[in-house]
Amino acid sequence: MFDLDTCLCFTTNKAAKKLAEAFNERLSKYGITRVQWTAMYYLLKYCRLSQKELSEKMDIKESSMARLIDRLEKEGYVIRCRDTRDKRITFIELTEKGKDKIIGLLPEGEKMSSIACIGISNDELEVFERVLRKFMENAEKYK
Repeated sequence: MFDLDTCLCFTTNKAAKKLAEAFNERLSKYGITRVQWTAMYYLLKYCRLSQKELSEKMDIKESSMARLIDRLEKEGYVIRCRDTRDKRITFIELTEKGKDKIIGLLPEGEKMSSIACIGISNDELEVFERVLRKFMENAEKYK
């Protein structure tokens, strides 16, 4: 009989939620959420992304992305810029305040990654990453 408690898909989802909660807790003392941190990380990495590109990178719906950008803009971390050639496209960029904030918080991401990997060898991590990629490929292929 199928047992949800031993199902790898359920277990990895549960682990991801626990890690996300732990990272959110670490970031809360800085007045930012994990989702905000992630958006700002991608904006720092790529300098400028359209709302659609950012939502694809973060794997969240564009409507949720719009609300997230609203909050980041209200805090002064990002600005919206219309494409000069196509007014339907809005680009998102970090402000100086946003750059300073995410650069200052990058070490928190590194710390969280280190904490999650305590007691796990590099070989185990490589196998785990390969398995996760296969999980995602299979999920996409057999929707």
